[in-house]
Amino acid sequence: MLIGRTTWGNEFGRALALCGVAAAVSVLSASKAQAQLVQEYFPGLIPGYQANLSGSVINRIYSLDAPTGVEVGDFVIRPQATESAGYNSSVLGVPGTASPSLSTSAGVKVNSDWSRDAIGASADVSENQFFNTPIANYTSWGAALGGTLTLGNDAASAGYSHRNQYLSAEDLGVIGVVSPVPYSVDDVRVSYYKLFSRFSITPSFEYENFTFGQAQGAETISYSGLNHRTEIGALTGEYAISPGNAVVAILRGTAAQFNPVAGATSNNYSDAAGFLGFDYESGSLLQYRALIGAESRTFTSSNLSTVTTPVFELDAMWEPTEVDTVTGVVSRELNDPASPFASNQTISLARLQLDHQLRDNLFLRGSLQYGKSVSPANTAGFSTLNETQVSFGARLLWKISRHLDASVSYGFSNGQSSGGSSVPLPNNGGSNFTSNSVLLGVSIFD
Repeated sequence: MLIGRTTWGNEFGRALALCGVAAAVSVLSASKAQAQLVQEYFPGLIPGYQANLSGSVINRIYSLDAPTGVEVGDFVIRPQATESAGYNSSVLGVPGTASPSLSTSAGVKVNSDWSRDAIGASADVSENQFFNTPIANYTSWGAALGGTLTLGNDAASAGYSHRNQYLSAEDLGVIGVVSPVPYSVDDVRVSYYKLFSRFSITPSFEYENFTFGQAQGAETISYSGLNHRTEIGALTGEYAISPGNAVVAILRGTAAQFNPVAGATSNNYSDAAGFLGFDYESGSLLQYRALIGAESRTFTSSNLSTVTTPVFELDAMWEPTEVDTVTGVVSRELNDPASPFASNQTISLARLQLDHQLRDNLFLRGSLQYGKSVSPANTAGFSTLNETQVSFGARLLWKISRHLDASVSYGFSNGQSSGGSSVPLPNNGGSNFTSNSVLLGVSIFD
């Protein structure tokens, strides 16, 4: 993933993010934002990509009136709980799986309140029920710990996270899945930011371990063939042209080892990538980050051809008025397979989002997204699987009080697959679906 784990923020935060270090900067107050860097580590977004929208009008106004949390010594504790109820017309991506739903989630974040160094931890759990389709019920959870150590103008960073998640039939590139597939990710990462006047370099290393379980249903299916480990080393160079604006270059190497499965071809690979781009954040109305490069993936197995492809990502945020924010993301990347029928996947995404402040405490968010995955078969005689998804949605958010929110949202998604005619998948590839969903939610936080 190119910069799917990035945050808009200070120089150090950008350098880490561009190296693929997932960090969320917690702003405790306007006066502390310049002096304190608090990072909370999360695993990579697996599978898929989500743009960071921390600069939108909704997030900006929320931060101005954010709860102060519970102070315990030099630490600030921020708990949160959400209850959501709704209806989905196609829970499993196949006909006849419409169901009302109920989701209960809770989480807590703990951040140090120090002037220089920082440490942060988080934990969350979510219980999701579909009353007419109990096979789709699942519980996800995660925990993370990370911190930074300031060394003059330099900084060292380290973090660990664990997440238990589920693959869904409606996830882009997840072909052949009907009922949810459990998987877990352990993530360890370290980096060091070194500043030389206007120029900085950031070497980093990341280790990830993916473990996939069994899908339950009329037939129990094991996805253990997707189990794999990755080691990622990267070097980021950044030259500040002016305050807030920089030229960025990235070199990245990756190695992956998949667990061998009887009768399956090994997907082990080594990967090299290089990116060059520009980061513009000093503008008051327009900010953007653009990276373009190339990636080449070579497989251990002689049956799998080397893949070389252009990769890029553009994030842009435009504020035409004080109450409107338009965010756009366009990206292309090589991804690890989320299907046992593919050795690799090329994922292309385009997303447009509008945030609008209707009243002092009432916000509207609209979004439109197009995604395409191309999954070459890893077995002779099987054709390439292609999937396209189009989705749009709207969400109305009401800030009832400083500690209470309510929301109502609607979402539409359509997925179509083609190819893979030799693969015995349900629904002509397992990814032809149309779903409509409505959700009502209430959140309490401190």
